[in-house]
Amino acid sequence: MSTSNAEDIIENAFDGEVIPPSLALKAMRDSGYKNTAYALAELIDNSVQANASFVEIFCIEKRVLVKERERRRIAEIAVLDNGSGMDMTVLRLALQFGNGTHLNDRSGIGRFGMGLPNASISQCRRLDVWTWQAGPDNALHSYLDLDDVESGKTRHVPVPEAKNVPNEWLSRSEGIGTTGTLIVWSNFEDHRLTWRSGRATLENTEALVGRMYRKFIHEGKTDIRLAALEDDTSTFDMRARANDPMYLTVPSSTPAPFDKRPMFKVWGEQHREFPVEYEGETHSVHVRMSWASSETIPDDGTDRGRTPYGKHAAKNIGVSIVRAGRELELDSTWALGYDPRERWWGVEVEFPPALDEVFGVTNNKQAATVFSHMSQFEWENEAEPGEKYMDFKSRLEEEGDTRHLVIDIVVYVREQLAQIRNRIQDQTKGIRGGGKRHDDVSIEDKATTKWKDRANKGYKTDIDDEDYDDKARDDLTNDLIKNKNYSEEVAKEIAQAVKTRGRKLIFVTAETDSQAFFNVDIRPGGITEIVFNTRHPVYEKLVRALDTDVTETSSSELVTRIENASDTLKLLLAAWARYEEEDYPARDRIRDIRHEWGKMAKNFIGDED
Repeated sequence: MSTSNAEDIIENAFDGEVIPPSLALKAMRDSGYKNTAYALAELIDNSVQANASFVEIFCIEKRVLVKERERRRIAEIAVLDNGSGMDMTVLRLALQFGNGTHLNDRSGIGRFGMGLPNASISQCRRLDVWTWQAGPDNALHSYLDLDDVESGKTRHVPVPEAKNVPNEWLSRSEGIGTTGTLIVWSNFEDHRLTWRSGRATLENTEALVGRMYRKFIHEGKTDIRLAALEDDTSTFDMRARANDPMYLTVPSSTPAPFDKRPMFKVWGEQHREFPVEYEGETHSVHVRMSWASSETIPDDGTDRGRTPYGKHAAKNIGVSIVRAGRELELDSTWALGYDPRERWWGVEVEFPPALDEVFGVTNNKQAATVFSHMSQFEWENEAEPGEKYMDFKSRLEEEGDTRHLVIDIVVYVREQLAQIRNRIQDQTKGIRGGGKRHDDVSIEDKATTKWKDRANKGYKTDIDDEDYDDKARDDLTNDLIKNKNYSEEVAKEIAQAVKTRGRKLIFVTAETDSQAFFNVDIRPGGITEIVFNTRHPVYEKLVRALDTDVTETSSSELVTRIENASDTLKLLLAAWARYEEEDYPARDRIRDIRHEWGKMAKNFIGDED
């Protein structure tokens, strides 16, 4: 092939452009919107930025034949608002990729100039816009049609023309304003829409936008209506409710009884504010924390995670990253996988748009990547040998690494979450789900049988003959309340069960500063407490991992949990082996202890009926 022929082919293929329009559009269509609800949220951003107090989202469904069967499918999705509207110049800019009127505006939730066209073409092939500033009868209209762009028919945004808002949209709306904008998506490809039906689309959108715009909804700044229609007959119609992952806002979408009263309470005495110096100005980052109230624990002792409000909380796990009052994402990377405690705390980190680069805000406003990556950040791993925390921060600043601006926030959140998890654990300490009681048969009874067998075989100790009287019971109750942080009700139940079942040994938990992962406490009445130290990693990774309720755990999660616990047990034994090796002078004595403990373990575990 000659050079000239090759050049002709290239020229005819895409007119010599660096990026052919068809390839550019494909890349933009796959630009990372998580689902249809997130794409719609981008349009709501535009409405809020235009000072809209009322936003309506419509799903229009039609009956179509799919493989010779009639199905209901979404034909159009529309967003209509009573915002300030646009003139001809602004409308044309708004339909351009990477353009807009808020590119350098750090005062609101907009800025990146990609929202309207990007969000729209991620879901549909045809986008129509009507906008007006003097009534819907004086609207301007323009559009984007991917078929026209890909074929080369359209290279520029069509010049807006005067065109009234269609009557069907006027009749569907509950509040057409003298100013406003109507955006209509059509010509869908099924694989682009996340949900097939209008109801499913709007129900999922309501949950998301209720969380994203909870502050606007709660403060009465924005009212969001969601409606689905088939042949102009309503099949779904509701208002978005505030969905607060902090569970402090009421009224909310939380199931009763916490739709009308807060389900959580503020953690600590007050919320925390961090000043951040960036580009010559001081900006405030607000960190708010909450944790579940004791009222969330059912009176019958059943698992609160299985209640309607517990299942609601399970969908709101993570740190809420908020920018200019609008949530970017609920970042679950801060949570501990399977741990049921994670649904019972809330953390909100709010910052202004001026700190977008510091937090790593993406252009589709769905994430703060820098802050998210720091959820697993361990500064010691990046520190130089012998480098202290403040020196490490100073080095980051000298190197131009903006992480030094948020590292204090990250450390604070992680430290507080550790404390919150312990308090949440204490809330349900000793509470037995599924109707079980402490005086039911348990492993403590089996251990007690072995305990008594040893005494009967001649290995009696001073405590074996002690009488567990009422005074000893009261002592155990007080110990559980004051030293082990059990509730009074649970402590009394445990102490009474010891008497009822004739137990000599019980397993309890406590937060201690000891390096041991368990301690042995002897209580009056000949009672031995095996006290697991909840601060020790062995408790979290082994004891709790295997002891946690699994009713809502998937098979894959359960297998992973067991594998991790098995690995932890092996590491525990490896630590013992290393201990033997390092303590050379006492090696023989340690090995004797291991041998004798093995004999005792064989007696307790091996001689099963």
